[in-house]
Amino acid sequence: MTFVLPLVLAAVSMGPGYQGTERNIRVNVPRVEASAQIDGQLSEPAWEQAARLTAFSQYAPDDGRPANDETDVLVWYAPTAMYFGIRAHAAAGTVRATLAARDHIDSDDSIQIYLATFNDGRQASVFGVNPLGVQLDGAVLEGTGNQGHGFGGLAAGRPATDLSPDFVFESKGRLTPDGYEVEIRIPFKSLRYQTAAVQDWGIHVIRRVQSSGHDDSWVPARRSAASFLGQAGTLAGLTDLRRSLVMDLNPVITARADGRDEAGGWTYDGRRPEAGGNVRWGVTPNLTFNATLNADFSQVEADATQFQIDPRQALFFSEKRPFFLDGIEFFSTPNSLVHSRRIVEPLAAAKLTGKTAGTTIAALSAVDDSRQSRDGRSHPFFNIVRVQRDLAASSRAGFVYTDRIDGAYSNHVAGADAHLVWRKISSSTRRSRYRERPRPPTFRTPHSPTWRSSSRARMYTMRRRSESGSPSWSGSEASFSRSRVRWG
Repeated sequence: MTFVLPLVLAAVSMGPGYQGTERNIRVNVPRVEASAQIDGQLSEPAWEQAARLTAFSQYAPDDGRPANDETDVLVWYAPTAMYFGIRAHAAAGTVRATLAARDHIDSDDSIQIYLATFNDGRQASVFGVNPLGVQLDGAVLEGTGNQGHGFGGLAAGRPATDLSPDFVFESKGRLTPDGYEVEIRIPFKSLRYQTAAVQDWGIHVIRRVQSSGHDDSWVPARRSAASFLGQAGTLAGLTDLRRSLVMDLNPVITARADGRDEAGGWTYDGRRPEAGGNVRWGVTPNLTFNATLNADFSQVEADATQFQIDPRQALFFSEKRPFFLDGIEFFSTPNSLVHSRRIVEPLAAAKLTGKTAGTTIAALSAVDDSRQSRDGRSHPFFNIVRVQRDLAASSRAGFVYTDRIDGAYSNHVAGADAHLVWRKISSSTRRSRYRERPRPPTFRTPHSPTWRSSSRARMYTMRRRSESGSPSWSGSEASFSRSRVRWG
């Protein structure tokens, strides 16, 4: 007797798919009232409802070609966080992954997610992971830094990422027989975004494949375009994003006692304990207030040793102190007029950063220790204001003001800049600076204009930059710049 057993295939419900090569890049992100354990296993039921971003294309070195390796990105959001799941397919033995330090995964395969939470085509937060979940994070602000347009080869073609910001997010990855999988959870508390009840976010997803040297992109972006973020896809219809109270308190108490061995025994010279701390308050989803009192940066990573070969060029040390890192991207300028390391030992400082109604606002005031003053008695005061206004077509105009008041000495610098984008393949950055030092010694330095433009098309790249200024220009007391340097 023969029995025929029917084969039953269980249909697995899957979320909607969005093919990048078909320019199906407006994503209706599912909202799921659930959570997922971040363990590198995309096995929870919530992942079955996620939107699927598929059909990547090559971005570098030759944009527009179909990607050699298949990549699937799953995305959904819960009331308090957004979740990404990565399935990256690769030939056996070709994936490069190390247990590297944070932000040091350049030699590994990686996935980088650009979230433009203000959907303005000008700025984005970057969340990157290697196949093991080691994190890279930072910020991109177009028109203020270097852009890897290049003349060919593996030039990135997108703005350089400022790795100074450190966001709080979770990630875990694992290698699989046909590539790797990574889970990512980004709390809304870690992001700044619009206040609208229903909002859209911009998104780019870049996959770096080290074995081939290729960068693949979900959006079929063109390296010849004037704006990378302006080509982003869209996460549409995000609603009821809950941050609850965003308040970080970091109290600090320090005490010190010096002892010495004398004939009568040990004697101790104790000092009065000092109290201080830091506070970070998310006033609204798009505005953040920070304050610090008697700041203690003893636990901050030490600067790497540098050797000064050319005495005419100052050594540059990047910012690593948490108070200054939060929202540092909002102070970005094309000509490095803001360099917070000039504030060495702040006794007190406060700042407000954010974006509202198309205007980016960043303001900081600080009082430094008297040991940093010119006379050893006064407390230097610093003020920094940076305002930028969005214009049409990913363009922007900005203003910056910095000053330092140190007893009888003062330094005031104002600057204006504009980043203009037109015809989708051309951009121009114009900036001008003016310095005044009205108290002794009394003199004024005329404005120092800088003009940069670039045009790019499929077959060529053309750039021009010129800069001029007074020979006595020495920059701002809150900036990092070189004097007596001209090029064009």
